[in-house]
Amino acid sequence: MTASTAHLTIRGEGVAGVDATIRLTPGSHILCCVYDDRPPILSLDDGPVHVSVTVPDPGHVTAADLAAARDLAAVVTRYLTDLEHHHAAQVPAPGQAA
Repeated sequence: MTASTAHLTIRGEGVAGVDATIRLTPGSHILCCVYDDRPPILSLDDGPVHVSVTVPDPGHVTAADLAAARDLAAVVTRYLTDLEHHHAAQVPAPGQAA
């Protein structure tokens, strides 16, 4: 199993990019923290990689924030659906050898 990784690209003018790969395992932590007085925070933690997702302005949720969250939900749903497809293709049918 390959662990999650994070790489920082630094140039003369500072950080140029962050490349993080999260390989979900039973040890990965995925949380959604909700609050009464501010927008939620989605958190993914695995080894050296920690990712938080929230809105740019915690005092104001915009239509663009909602659109981005809907896009995220759609992509995660597609990811799940494709994983289910691949898993089903690997499981032997009843009566077949494993």
